[in-house]
Amino acid sequence: MTLLEITDAKTQLLDANDEIFAKAQAEKRSMTDEEKKKVQENNLKMREYELQEESLSFKDDKGRQVRNTGQQYIIPKEKFSLMRTIQDFLDSKTINEVARDVNTLGQQEFRRAGLSYSGNLILPAEVRADILAGTATQGQEIVAEEKKAILPPLVDKLILAKAGATFLTGLVGNVSIPSYSGTTVAWKSEVAGADDGAGTFGEVEFSPKRLTAKLDVSKLFLAQDGVGAERLLLDNIAGAVARKLESTTLGIVVGSATQPQGMGYKITVGTDTKAAAVVPTHALMVAMETEVDTANALADSLAYITNSAGRGMLKSIAKGSTADNIMICENNLVNGYPLLVSNSVAGSAGSDGAGELIVFGNWKDLCICQWGGYDITVDPYSLASENQVRIVINAYFDVKGLRGELATDVHGSVDTDPDEYAYSFASLAIKAS
Repeated sequence: MTLLEITDAKTQLLDANDEIFAKAQAEKRSMTDEEKKKVQENNLKMREYELQEESLSFKDDKGRQVRNTGQQYIIPKEKFSLMRTIQDFLDSKTINEVARDVNTLGQQEFRRAGLSYSGNLILPAEVRADILAGTATQGQEIVAEEKKAILPPLVDKLILAKAGATFLTGLVGNVSIPSYSGTTVAWKSEVAGADDGAGTFGEVEFSPKRLTAKLDVSKLFLAQDGVGAERLLLDNIAGAVARKLESTTLGIVVGSATQPQGMGYKITVGTDTKAAAVVPTHALMVAMETEVDTANALADSLAYITNSAGRGMLKSIAKGSTADNIMICENNLVNGYPLLVSNSVAGSAGSDGAGELIVFGNWKDLCICQWGGYDITVDPYSLASENQVRIVINAYFDVKGLRGELATDVHGSVDTDPDEYAYSFASLAIKAS
């Protein structure tokens, strides 16, 4: 076992003892003989781990004697390689010490978040590497490096992050974030009574929902050992997760206990708010902006998001008179606001399924939450006949708006449809003329 694995095993034994003590205390009784026996067994096992820890902590990654600094573990300078680790799994080899430490960190992160895991390899969202500094004969000590992601940061792959969305990681259990609908004010005469201008406080609750993505990789590619191939594999995994997260958020599905709601759900299948796709006009774009402005959300990270087809329409339809030759979208701007493009944005939007989704809003009010890291399963069998390996990634996310639900919008006077993005966003399905 590595030092990190020993530390993790000791922590689990301590947690098991704490659960026994807490149960007996809650039931206001003494521990049973069976419980006492279990605690004693756990304590003996912990002592064994401590002896192993003392022995290992005096050796660095090259077997040299070093001073015991009292740190919990030492991670060797060798870099973690996902490709090498996958190849070890395929060859039925024991994964190396670095991969085992990374796997242990990932398991700890999932347990802290209250999530289960089942993959061959559990990658943490971030890892802190400890390196040995100085000379062994002169008091070598451990220096903590800053936390770094093993996978490329997910935010680099998300158009939502580029738009300014709020991204939260390292969460534990369900998360409730206070929401506020905004404050209203009005002019009054000198002696007229003031209206109650206070906004409405509430809570937006986020809960982990399992996102799963898959990546098929040739065995020939996995046999490569270059830095470029490793980076390409990691980029592809991060990209697969980002595409799935984005296509759901910018899709048309209804929210449930297992998936976030799509931002195009209301206009596509909503009871009160569904609307057929329309040819985009300058007036419709202004109406979307006004909807957000009316909810006092016209601030911070404002932008439009659509797909390539949607942008093509906006660039080919005149803003006013055709003779003016000024299009709705000029230089990737609509009415001065950036137009961002992702092909993860839903087509087949609108009640007739004939439109491309376009969303305008304050993207800072969009919150993306992540629990734990990445649960990776290496499947060498499903595509064995094609000489490929399937990599299945599981991660846990939730996405909602931070201002709660909206009672009315530009599509109708009453809105009873569930809405996880209201106040800060307006959606439309657009089609070619």
